[in-house]
Amino acid sequence: MCGIAGIAGHVPGDAPGAAVDRVHVMVRALAHRGPDDEGILGDADVPYVFGHRRLAVIAPSAAGHQPMRHLDSGCVVTFNGEIVNYRELRDELGALGRRCETDTDTEVLLAAWAEWGAACVTRLRGMFAFAIWDPGRGELSLVRDHLGVKPLYYWWGGRALAFASEVRALLAAGVPGRSLSPRALHSLLAFGSVQDPWTLVDGVRSLPPAHIATWGAGTLRLHRYWTLPRPPARSSGPLEPVTRVAQQLAASVRSQLVSDVPLGAFLSGGIDSSAIAALMAHGGESPHTLSVVFDEPTHDESRWSRAVAATLGTAHTELRLTGDDVRRDLAAALAAYDQPSLDGLNTWFVARLAREAGLTVALSGAGGDELFAGYDGFRRALRAEHFAAGVSGLPRGLRRAAARLAGLLPGEGARKAAQLLEGSEAPALVARRLFSPAQVGALLAPDLLARSRDWQPDALAELATFTAGLDPVNRASAYELSTYLVSTILRDTDQMSMAHALEVRVPLLDPDLVSLVFSIPGSMKVSERTSKPLLVHAMADRLPPQSVNRPKRGFELPFEHWLRGPLHHEMARSFAAVSEAEAWPFRAAALRDCWRQHEAGRLGWGRVWTLYVVRDWLARHRLAA
Repeated sequence: MCGIAGIAGHVPGDAPGAAVDRVHVMVRALAHRGPDDEGILGDADVPYVFGHRRLAVIAPSAAGHQPMRHLDSGCVVTFNGEIVNYRELRDELGALGRRCETDTDTEVLLAAWAEWGAACVTRLRGMFAFAIWDPGRGELSLVRDHLGVKPLYYWWGGRALAFASEVRALLAAGVPGRSLSPRALHSLLAFGSVQDPWTLVDGVRSLPPAHIATWGAGTLRLHRYWTLPRPPARSSGPLEPVTRVAQQLAASVRSQLVSDVPLGAFLSGGIDSSAIAALMAHGGESPHTLSVVFDEPTHDESRWSRAVAATLGTAHTELRLTGDDVRRDLAAALAAYDQPSLDGLNTWFVARLAREAGLTVALSGAGGDELFAGYDGFRRALRAEHFAAGVSGLPRGLRRAAARLAGLLPGEGARKAAQLLEGSEAPALVARRLFSPAQVGALLAPDLLARSRDWQPDALAELATFTAGLDPVNRASAYELSTYLVSTILRDTDQMSMAHALEVRVPLLDPDLVSLVFSIPGSMKVSERTSKPLLVHAMADRLPPQSVNRPKRGFELPFEHWLRGPLHHEMARSFAAVSEAEAWPFRAAALRDCWRQHEAGRLGWGRVWTLYVVRDWLARHRLAA
């Protein structure tokens, strides 16, 4: 796992050779992502400069140094990620006459591009974000993996293209201005994280998952190379899909064990993480598992994680995390955010634990809930789907009147009912809402609010078209995979784990597994008796019973307790007596009102915590209007 950066073309106002200096700055800003090696390739005589920071996982010798040039084609790549099927691809390329001299996935990637061009990306399995210069075509391509596990951000200025693994690297190099994006901020308030492809920096975008951006001849073109399949209306029978899922699950986990450095797994004791640990153990591994445990009984899952670890015989390490620990390390954890988020601090702490335990790679169950229809959030999306379907036949005027009445009632349920009656957003998005449209309007400074109303990216309209004919379960899954997973879970996992130079792999998001599971009707993925029945049946007797027969709870920190305990003073200080200048881009009165409502128990911790994190990030990075 690594950090990549680069510039192609000419940044307006730059002297010849200035791009090299800018890339050096970006590479230094990415040092935490790759402590093992650094490289810069390019000069004033070529149309690009590539930079790289390396975390050596596969072939950790000098043979893996990047940026890397392919001797036959002249292609140059700077690559972040792991191609887990690189050995199979190397054999296939060898049969075609493309020999690889090193045992690195980077060289295989270059050979694959030389042989198949951009079409090679559909053959890649793993997680990846890379930039490749193809001198034969005179083009530079940016590529991001199928599900968006690895990030890639870019700025396109007409005559120049700059890219990096983190937004902060682009800011450090001074390529974009430090202007706040109103649309990105609006989307963050709506859902607790900036929604792809926006970033909080105006002009900087995230390359969407499963996309290639090609720069050449003065243009930048985006192309989607993969999409979710469309599930059939019904299954031919229960046995065949379960068997296929079981086989693909085992293959996916097995493929993720390729590593030349110590490897372990996160273990909460839930179905997803337990399934991965069980498949690792079944495959002959003796995995090192890691858990975060709490003093608060409502959030502590040590009872189940310990039972699973004991059943599987893993070497198990725990971190007991208290509110005082978080208060002490809060500044360092907040500094790790490349983009602010409601979530993520849990990953920062468990990633640090993994590194302290001597691990460089950890497997995670991220994506299991979104793919296999788990947790309460998914069920809220389904309830929203059913409610919206039930009121869709009402006359438009009656729905509007009912929405106005619901909007006058107190409580989160009434606010969401009003939005569903209005029908302006997909039910799955309404279920995920953090701040309602009215609350966002009250929070944002008037000038920003006026410039943020078109915050919804084109991808949401495309998603609505794609999901229109799906069953409710798969429609909710498609929204979860395309929004919450990409913009919250995967981004937070990347930025918080790479703060400690830890590579996190997500075998449940193997594209072959995702395509298979998504092609199965939703009726096989929900049950009144069993959480994630498709996954449970596919694992059969390999899944420890402790992980199945237990209450299901999403892994989150006990902030509700901590914000009223160890973190209370810091939070109260942040919200009290704030002036309009200090409050920007929010309204001071609205911030104070949010804190008062939280203190009175009428507003959940997530909203005030999100506002706190956003304001901290903006102050750190000095963004202006």
